[in-house]
Amino acid sequence: MRARRVPVTVAALIAVALAAAIAPAQDERLRIPQVETSLGGRDVRVSASLSPGLPPDVRRRLASGLPTTVSWELRLFVSRDKWWDGLRDERRYSITATYRPVSGDSTVERRLDGRLLETIVLPGREEAERVLSILPGLPAFTMGPHLVDEPLVVRVRCLYGTEVTLGFVPTRAMTSWRRSPVFFWKEGGEAP
Repeated sequence: MRARRVPVTVAALIAVALAAAIAPAQDERLRIPQVETSLGGRDVRVSASLSPGLPPDVRRRLASGLPTTVSWELRLFVSRDKWWDGLRDERRYSITATYRPVSGDSTVERRLDGRLLETIVLPGREEAERVLSILPGLPAFTMGPHLVDEPLVVRVRCLYGTEVTLGFVPTRAMTSWRRSPVFFWKEGGEAP
């Protein structure tokens, strides 16, 4: 009996499927414990943090003096009970920190959807690690009349680096999505 040869494309698809299945399992150790939202006028502020903090490879990268970026993906949904939630808006908040060993301080750039918000200098590497692991009450979404009295939720995940799975497949290192409690917005900005 002759053995069949598996086409190269089928083998490649199997390898990609295995890589996709293995990557989330490696990232279960890093998570977002909770997502908090608060309303201020027409703005929805979003807060979250990484637990237990930055992974060792990200801390080593920062300590080496290389620019280190952590990105937070935020999505605003209308919550639905019997159907998929309806996406209304999405944002990307990125923090890039660079440790300067000679002076012992760190520069930090904050960007929202690629637009520079601010650049600051922090006194040490530990402060930069703290800033990279926290989403600080960011005014992420602006409410409008189409969202009045709708049940809203925010989903957040953090992308903190890249990994290689199966020795050759590059994957993004990220947390799983975390959902906020449902909230409502009224035209005046107050929650019911």
